[in-house]
Amino acid sequence: MKFSIITLLVSLITLTSIAQNNDPVLMTINGENVTKSEFEQIFWKNKKENTTSKAELDDYMVLFKKFKLKVAAAEEMGIDTTAKFKTELAGYKAQLERPYLVDTTLNEALIKEAYYRTQNEVKASHILIKVKKGASPADTLKAYNKILKIRKQVLDKKMSFKEAAQKYSEDPSAKQNSGNLGYFSAFRMVYPFENAAYNNKVGQISMPFRTQFGYHIVSTDDLRKGRGKIKVAHIMIRVKEDLSEVEKENLKKKAEEIYQKVKNGEDFELLAKEYSEDRNSARKGGELAWINTGETFTEFDDAAFGLEKNGDISAPVKTPVGWHIIKRIDYKPVGTLNEMRSELKHKIQRDVRSQKTRVQFINNLKKEYGFIENKSLLTNFLNKEYKADKETQLFSFANKTYSMYDFTMYLVKAKKTDNLTLSEIEEVYDRYTSNELIEFEKTQLNRKYPAFKALLKEYRDGILLFDITDKKVWSKAVKDTSGLKAFYENNKQNYVWPNRIEGKIFSASSKKIAKKAYKLAKKGKIANDSIANYLNADSQLNIKLETGVFVVSEHEYLKNNDWKTGLNKVKSIGNKYVFVIKDKDLPSAPKQLDEAKGLITAAYQEYLEKEWLKQLEGKFKIEVNKDVLYSITKK
Repeated sequence: MKFSIITLLVSLITLTSIAQNNDPVLMTINGENVTKSEFEQIFWKNKKENTTSKAELDDYMVLFKKFKLKVAAAEEMGIDTTAKFKTELAGYKAQLERPYLVDTTLNEALIKEAYYRTQNEVKASHILIKVKKGASPADTLKAYNKILKIRKQVLDKKMSFKEAAQKYSEDPSAKQNSGNLGYFSAFRMVYPFENAAYNNKVGQISMPFRTQFGYHIVSTDDLRKGRGKIKVAHIMIRVKEDLSEVEKENLKKKAEEIYQKVKNGEDFELLAKEYSEDRNSARKGGELAWINTGETFTEFDDAAFGLEKNGDISAPVKTPVGWHIIKRIDYKPVGTLNEMRSELKHKIQRDVRSQKTRVQFINNLKKEYGFIENKSLLTNFLNKEYKADKETQLFSFANKTYSMYDFTMYLVKAKKTDNLTLSEIEEVYDRYTSNELIEFEKTQLNRKYPAFKALLKEYRDGILLFDITDKKVWSKAVKDTSGLKAFYENNKQNYVWPNRIEGKIFSASSKKIAKKAYKLAKKGKIANDSIANYLNADSQLNIKLETGVFVVSEHEYLKNNDWKTGLNKVKSIGNKYVFVIKDKDLPSAPKQLDEAKGLITAAYQEYLEKEWLKQLEGKFKIEVNKDVLYSITKK
């Protein structure tokens, strides 16, 4: 959450500073210079047009000065020297470094591989024999031999792959799906599994391969063109497993009744808002985020992608969580490589496949920095024959030397000192040299890549901006209860409830049903919710009951209608028949502090920020060279 807030603040009013020789001074704050290029870089970054005007420059300078004042205040408080700040900046720095610590050539090959696998979805089944991480060589070999025998039985036609998965697979889902994973594309499975499925020919069964879960064999069952992504809305009727069969059947009927209303031309969005039990999407008329293949239940996937054009609506579809009526809103085929490049690159950076680029990157660094090693010395580390010698050089690069002693200390720290084989020593050595090369390269990024240097400063200043604003405004407003209360008392005329009523609202599409409900309510022998349950016995859509406190001007059945206290007769409103039981009127009045605390706290924060900025403007002297400012006319 904080990461996104910092990014937002940075994008609005952050400074990225790359001072150039002879770069004119645009502004000074307490004698510290701010150059024209510093202002320009962030100014143009937040502007679509390539030209500007004096008015736009003046407007942006207001934001820029506020930012500079806040950062200056944070530095004066010493926030940039705290352990918390340094740790947080180090975390963001590590994220920003990642794109600069990969081999770009190999990264391009991985992008193209991922794009092909996005264009083409594979259908695969698998059998898993579990192997724990760190399992003994004996246990590992036992698992490998077991899955090899299973593969042979399938190849020898002694049983089908499906039968073998049901009988032998240690994937818990295999009993239900017979090992069938359906269709998937790039990044949906762990990388070794994805490779095995795509590298097979259709109909082929892979040799055993290992992932973090154990040993697998994969049957590649089909390859089809990628479906792209689809945007849909749905009306969902939830079905819980612990319901009785009668209850489940009633919910099925409810879904079918709603679908009939859709077929009869009733508005899908309104029906979703009224009936859908996926409340997050119901508020938006049932609309969901964009969906890719494999991101939802297979039944939902197939029904959604089976809709041929925008506006098409499916019959009720059953998934493990309930019934869905699906409406297609929009569809996007798989994009071109250029359109998807940035997205794929970002996914690769977060995926294990990025390790391939690291290996090549290390080799490139060795060439760039003149890496020299005497690897034959590693035999001295066998059987604890450690030569903790500070004079003997083991490897060197970029005028940095590493001795036998340095590697000995690394082994001790890594607790890799007992009965090591030569291959194990070489593995640790390779990891050590790679880490040292990477750490050195990190120290060179500011020099080699101005864009990295600028971006790191954005994050540095963004953290300061967040922390100082939190201390002076956001958290202060929450913790300062007496100040908040005083602010409320002075401004409570701005937080007023409109006219409300407390009561019950019955609404039905049928006049007959509404009158039945009215007669039952008038008799007063059964509770209101029992009236609704009784009349909904044969259809869950017959009548709706709302109970609580309602804002008159915001409720379609209350506004423009004069309802008396007590039981009111049935009225026709829109396409519904409605009656109201009004318990009492709640006239317009100031909201209590706890009734509008969110709004009042936000207003108090705004007030605190304005007062704080007034103090900073009086404390820190700012001078702007308008001639330099107005010399900025185009990008």
